[in-house]
Amino acid sequence: MTSTTTKKPRPAKRRKTTTPKPMTEQSYPVTKEEPKVILPVVLPKPTDNIIPFSSYIKDAQNRWKIHQYEIKELSKDSQWLYNKAKPYLDKVVARFSPKAS
Repeated sequence: MTSTTTKKPRPAKRRKTTTPKPMTEQSYPVTKEEPKVILPVVLPKPTDNIIPFSSYIKDAQNRWKIHQYEIKELSKDSQWLYNKAKPYLDKVVARFSPKAS
């Protein structure tokens, strides 16, 4: 003989509702703040030329030479990579290309 028990239904949860209090002038303190004055920082301009203009020209020319050297080296490395990868890429293309009959 089997017996089954029935559970009692749980009572539904009820939310407690609160009514909001109306805002009045007495519910918060009123404070009057003075605006802050921020003074800009002024640095004095140097009177002497620290680096002459000719040094800037020489520096720019030197940087351009370095740039040219780096571009040439990048070109060499790119060509080397292309030459090393080309045979493998040709094999992949040949394998996946449709065969002519």
